[in-house]
Amino acid sequence: MKTLLVGGFVFLLLAFGVGSGWVAMNYFNPGTVGTPAHAGAVSNGRPQDCTNVNFNVRPRSEERRAISLDIHKLVRGTFEADGGFGRVDVIMRVVDPQGQEIFTTPKVSNYDFNIPPQYRGDYTLVFDNRYSLYTSKAIALYYCIDTGQSTVPVDSFVPRPSQ
Repeated sequence: MKTLLVGGFVFLLLAFGVGSGWVAMNYFNPGTVGTPAHAGAVSNGRPQDCTNVNFNVRPRSEERRAISLDIHKLVRGTFEADGGFGRVDVIMRVVDPQGQEIFTTPKVSNYDFNIPPQYRGDYTLVFDNRYSLYTSKAIALYYCIDTGQSTVPVDSFVPRPSQ
């Protein structure tokens, strides 16, 4: 009987340790991503016009990143998500300066996009991880702003899903 109690206590202690470690690893520190794999294609050989931002999105929350744009300046970008076990995905929404949501991705782990602005102002990229109960996601966002005239019509949003 004493052996059974000690064995049960050790089992519970190990289970608690493994569970706590898993939660801490996924909730508090999902890791880092670095520069997304598609960054070279997005930069068109001009990485000096580009920005690479790494941040974490906690479970049941969202993170926002604003990009100030003028009309006729095209934003080309890509992002990658990492962290946790199983499905590593987030939803990205683009909100224009008027507060209108102009695009939403499905749950994806990486995505390439273009934003031809219709208005001058701050465009907000919202990275949504609200559906995840325990897993934080590390996001690598890489975007470039074309300073010349956009070759994409100003009245269209052009998403390009990653392969």
